[in-house]
Amino acid sequence: MAVGDFGLRLVRGSRTAGELAGHRVKLGPASFSFWRRLAVLISGGAALAVCGWSATEVTSSARFSVGWRDNVMLSPFDPVARSLVRGEVESMVLRGWGSRFMLVGFVNGDVTRYVSPPPDTGGEQQWYAQGEARWTPAPSTSVALKTAGFYQDAVIDLSETQNTRLVAPTHALGGTATALIRWQLPAGFAFEPSFQGRRTTYRDYAGDYDESRAGLRLEWRPSTKAWSLGLTWAQIGRPYDTRPRYTAGGRALSGTHLRLEQTIQEIRVERIGEWRPGRWKLAATLGRLTNRDGGSGYFDYDQRRARLLGEVSRGPWHLSVEGEARRTEYLVQTSGTGLTPPPRVADGFDTTARVARDFGRSRQVFLEHRWERSRSNEEQFSYRANTMLAGVQLGF
Repeated sequence: MAVGDFGLRLVRGSRTAGELAGHRVKLGPASFSFWRRLAVLISGGAALAVCGWSATEVTSSARFSVGWRDNVMLSPFDPVARSLVRGEVESMVLRGWGSRFMLVGFVNGDVTRYVSPPPDTGGEQQWYAQGEARWTPAPSTSVALKTAGFYQDAVIDLSETQNTRLVAPTHALGGTATALIRWQLPAGFAFEPSFQGRRTTYRDYAGDYDESRAGLRLEWRPSTKAWSLGLTWAQIGRPYDTRPRYTAGGRALSGTHLRLEQTIQEIRVERIGEWRPGRWKLAATLGRLTNRDGGSGYFDYDQRRARLLGEVSRGPWHLSVEGEARRTEYLVQTSGTGLTPPPRVADGFDTTARVARDFGRSRQVFLEHRWERSRSNEEQFSYRANTMLAGVQLGF
């Protein structure tokens, strides 16, 4: 699982050590429709602005499902399959003062338990909470201050070197503070600088760290609102409390402290359309991440990634498919033995497909399948995992 992204969208991420260190921005369950939550947020904000002083809106959902996972411990050679039950809750609160001030609160929880659990783990759980204060001093300017906290108990691939593969249940606890300003510019452009501070601690893994992240986002959305184009750049600094630096040969240097510097660049294109019986959406994202350790280069790597999302709604039916592919190329670490072993390469793939049907305004049944694939030129670092779910969702 990944620990990251502190926005309103909480989705499942890859289960690699690099992701655990925050290379991706993801956390939490693929719970309820992001677009439904976003519609609530936008319509709620508009309603609060009209209602004026001290208007409040609360929306909540709960979901229960049963399913099956075919590789609980992410094993490359001897996967263990188990049936599971999962419960998820989600709640959002909006409170406005006039048309310029708004508070937003968001809580999300996901608890999974295995039937006849294996000795190493009985299940997983993830919890996330965020509070946001938003001020709109002018129609073209908004300022937001956010605080968030998260807890995660999950089986994660902690392998970070070519020498040892380590997969184990891990507990992560952390929080963030974020400040951002959004300026609406002429011709449909918007510019958004942001800064985030973060603290992450682990109960069973020596990877505690602080993190500072400075980001810029430029978005273009024409007057039709059907298209959008976004460019994102972020610079991240992550000093670790106890993790040491390594030599180029893979030997830990005692008395040193590892510090990683990362640069993220992304471009995202989105298209939303409607026809008489429903609506659809397509979104594509291409990104690049560079990671440097400022020393021997043992942890240096370049990562390329692509994401594709498609959603279709027609009447009471909803279909969504999301996929991501990542390739990580290490600059110093190698794979295998010999005089000239090849550089270490790791590929990651995730797909999620979901079909759902509404029964009234607050009830929904669904089927969901998630496929994970980790592939490396070291066989012991490769695995596959499938998760199937069927359940019901209730809105309040």
